[in-house]
Amino acid sequence: MAEALFASMAPEVDVASAGTMDWAGQPAHEHAVAAMAERGLDVSAHRSRWLSHHMVGESDLIVAMTRNHGWAVAARSEAKAAATFLPAELGRLAEQVGDRNDADARAWVARLHAHRNETRLFGRAADEIPDPIGEPVAYFREIADRLQRELSPAARRLRP
Repeated sequence: MAEALFASMAPEVDVASAGTMDWAGQPAHEHAVAAMAERGLDVSAHRSRWLSHHMVGESDLIVAMTRNHGWAVAARSEAKAAATFLPAELGRLAEQVGDRNDADARAWVARLHAHRNETRLFGRAADEIPDPIGEPVAYFREIADRLQRELSPAARRLRP
């Protein structure tokens, strides 16, 4: 859901998602398909991918749903830990840093990292997005609403 939402909010940015569990090739959950369809987004063809070292290395910005996911990124590349944020953390920092304008995406992400005032990486516990699997469709809608709200500032500011 995060991939589809972020891609729709920042269409000029390449967006891809991956998981830390080896469930590659799985379709989007039916409730995720329904929640995204209500927003005019079709994720029915989506298939899960496993987070690879290559994918981490090629990414300018990484949005993790939980701090554990952030640490999984750091395990693949310590250098990319500074480019990894939870959605709410990313939104807060994007509002502080401001627009990317014509700056290189990596430079903008480095400015985000420099504005972190927490003593630890990957935000706060309250910034984590819980996995809605196993919950009713209404909970998927709540998570989609939250993702849209928390990712929106960064999507708006990231545009070149």
